[in-house]
Order: sequence, then C-alpha cells, then structure tokens
Amino acid sequence: MSDVHAPAAPAAREPAADQPAPDQPAADQPVGESVVVRIASWVIGLLLGVVFGMLGTVVHQSTISFFGLFDLPIGLILAIAAVICLLVGLRLILPSRLIAFLAALGLVGIVAVLTLPSPGGSILVPADEHGYGYTWTFAPTVIALVVLAWPRLARRQRSGHPEPVPSSQAVPPSDAA
Repeated sequence: MSDVHAPAAPAAREPAADQPAPDQPAADQPVGESVVVRIASWVIGLLLGVVFGMLGTVVHQSTISFFGLFDLPIGLILAIAAVICLLVGLRLILPSRLIAFLAALGLVGIVAVLTLPSPGGSILVPADEHGYGYTWTFAPTVIALVVLAWPRLARRQRSGHPEPVPSSQAVPPSDAA
C-alpha cells in the first residue's frame, strides 16, 4: 500500500461578506464599460461642451422688447440656463467629474476662441453697453468652476438594508434589563 493520497477536490469558496457574489455585479462598478466606451464618452462630453458654447455664443445677443420699455436678454438667459443644465446634469448622472470637466473645457475653450475677432474683423461677442458680451464671456467659466468644485452629494442606498452606523455614532445599549 502506498501513502500517496489523491489530491482533495477544491472546496467551493464562498464570497467574502464585503464582496458581491460572482453572478451579481457590484453596485458601484460600471457594467460593460470598456476602454472604447470610456474614450467615446470623453469625446462626446467634449463635443457637447463645444456645441453648447457655439450655440450660446450665437444666441446670447437675442433680446425681446417689452413695449419699448426694456429689452429682455432672452438669448443670454437661455444660453446660461443651457450651460447650467448641461454641467449639473453631467455631474448628477455620472459617477466621475471627468466628463463634466471635459464638457466645461470644450465650452469655455470655444467661448474664448469665438470671443476673439475673426480675420475679417467680425466680432461674435461684442462689448455692448448692457454687458451681455462680458456676461457671456465669464458666466460659463464661473458656472463650470462652481459645478465642478461642488462636493459630491450622498447617494441613496439602493438596497432595503440600512447602512451600518459608525461606532462613534452608535447608541450604547441601555441598562433596562
């Protein structure tokens, strides 16, 4: 008889308590995200910023006159509202600031380029007496800085289980027994 033993069959490993089961993806991990998808989303974010900056530069001078009393800068209001919606929306729906940063970079970059006089001498962002041009020049930058610097809001927990309370906030047991 020989003392050689057959190797034991590997035991089925149970997942650790802090890791999800292999057949269930973690809640924080993106599902199906590849390098191509990431690069495409970066390019789309940058292009969205460029498009919003170009459209805002073209429409920011539009006004509506109310019976000759005053002019409402409807183009500037809509352009600034669109910038806020774009950047805040990207920050809210995406886990990272990167795509919002790239959109802000495209937005501020194209506004800066379109502010310069063209070779023919035409100016898309004039320094008018109402300050609409100055407002459009600096508002996207200020909005981008505020939106990107704003701290991340706490996410709601998706499962029905309550989050564990840190030990410093735990309520001590009562001596009512």
